[in-house]
Amino acid sequence: MTYRKISVSTKIFEKENHFIAWVNGRPILVAKYEGKYFAMDAVCAHMGCALLERVSGKVAECPAHGAKYDITSGERIAEARIRPEVPCEYDSISLPLRTYKVRESDGFLDIDL
Repeated sequence: MTYRKISVSTKIFEKENHFIAWVNGRPILVAKYEGKYFAMDAVCAHMGCALLERVSGKVAECPAHGAKYDITSGERIAEARIRPEVPCEYDSISLPLRTYKVRESDGFLDIDL
């Protein structure tokens, strides 16, 4: 495994349970749930909208159309609410969303990319 250190202290989780990190040009959602850290691609498979908001527990919700994803597995657990009958899956994103292993090292997070 090749872990890459991201320059974010784990102290960020004292105020928030998640954040978006740009790693190698891609947005990665990093979240803490039940004392563990999780990371996954931060782009919704529905239309490519970023998962920038509404992480509650282990569920990340797309702010654009409400699709929901399990941060521990990347699986979509709720379809988009706006025109879900229209097949508009973003061409370059497949399900489940890609997840990454995360470890804590010296008060910072390392992500296996």
